[in-house]
Amino acid sequence: MRNTFTRTALGLFAATSALLGASAQAQAPSWNGRYDEPPRGSYTQSCREITAFDGQVWARCQAGGGRWTWSSADVRGCRGGLENRGGYLMCTGNPGPGGPGGPGGPGSGGGWPGGGGLRPDAVLFEHAGYQGQPYEVRGDMPDLTAIRFNDKASSIKILRGEWQVCEDVDYQGRCWILTRDEGLLGRDLNDRISSIRRVR
Repeated sequence: MRNTFTRTALGLFAATSALLGASAQAQAPSWNGRYDEPPRGSYTQSCREITAFDGQVWARCQAGGGRWTWSSADVRGCRGGLENRGGYLMCTGNPGPGGPGGPGGPGSGGGWPGGGGLRPDAVLFEHAGYQGQPYEVRGDMPDLTAIRFNDKASSIKILRGEWQVCEDVDYQGRCWILTRDEGLLGRDLNDRISSIRRVR
């Protein structure tokens, strides 16, 4: 009886430790430098635990269904502030030229309807569950290394059309056709996309 109780207690302790470890990882990374003033935007009404430094913003945002998810965005080229779109941060204004926040860059936003820009056709995300750094796709992208998003995508939202994704640049190597949202890309695709283009 005592052995059974001990095993049960140890099992509960391990499960609790695992949950605490996962919770500790789901937050903004540590930073030793100066923190920035968080950018303005409507996201402040539906996000909390907002942290900004080195041109990046991290926050835990409402994602529908009572869920809260961590999201981040590069705001160095974001002119119009940020908004929370379904649990991830997006720029509301047109981004400035050049740099990671420039046109087509990760986190460039560019705005969805109501934000003053064009809605993307698809959005690649750095992490599973549409989390982490987003890259808004508004046309064919033969080389994701050009915007520092090569072999980084773990999930994708398809807003319009069907898309071909390939493991090498210029649509070389193995390729797949995606027609719907993928909250977790399969083992062959995860962190392996180097080019993407619309096929329909």
